Amino acid sequence: MSNSIEVEITGREASLILKYGYPFPDEAAIFEKVTGVDGFHRVTVEETWLALIVGDLSISMKELQSQALLEELDAICYTLEAAMGKLG
Repeated sequence: MSNSIEVEITGREASLILKYGYPFPDEAAIFEKVTGVDGFHRVTVEETWLALIVGDLSISMKELQSQALLEELDAICYTLEAAMGKLG
């Protein structure tokens, strides 16, 4: 059974998660609510889905050329992993 985890992200980060993290429709709806909205937002997602999103973001990063975009996606992965307690 997965635990729900609260994560604080920006509207920009939400849009990048939607584009490069390939969330399933139910999880996508969570991020769509804050996409493009200024400021920080708290969203709650099950840990299993966060782990899958991190994996998909990592795969997407291998296909990108833009250093700035790579750094943004890396920072998102860090934020999600920290929320899951995977960083030590």
